Amino acid sequence: MNWREAFLAQARSDAEIRVLLNRKRCDYSHQLHYLQMVTEKLAKGLLAPQKNAPPAKTHAGFVRLLHHIRGRPDLRRQLGYKERSVFRSFINSLLPLAEQIQRLAPSYAGFSQPNPEYPWQPKADGQVVYPASFAFPVFNPKHAHMVKLVRLVENLLRITA
Repeated sequence: MNWREAFLAQARSDAEIRVLLNRKRCDYSHQLHYLQMVTEKLAKGLLAPQKNAPPAKTHAGFVRLLHHIRGRPDLRRQLGYKERSVFRSFINSLLPLAEQIQRLAPSYAGFSQPNPEYPWQPKADGQVVYPASFAFPVFNPKHAHMVKLVRLVENLLRITA
């Protein structure tokens, strides 16, 4: 197994855990944490420069991946899109949410912004918030963009198997 295959396999495994967490109705922070990890590993796997070289150590690959697949006719067709412009528009509509998901990584959020992994302290009131107690309204799982993004991730995992 090479780096690309290993990251994609781990992304699929993380996606399975996310589904199980959803079925168990665990705190949403856990599902969101796994979604962030899935997108990170999916990006590392699909953007790996060489099959034999490890990818860069970064949490900022998902947006880059979306930009990359936007120009890949093979993936566009496998995802069920015939027209390039429709696919580009679809991907462009998900970029702001993808950027926010990338920024959920604690290395970006720090201890002052919401993230699904560690407690943080908003500057406004000084109270420390822990992820399991926070609703993460920007990432509402029923919002159309979130549904589309999750479906895209699931489909990318499926077609790269």
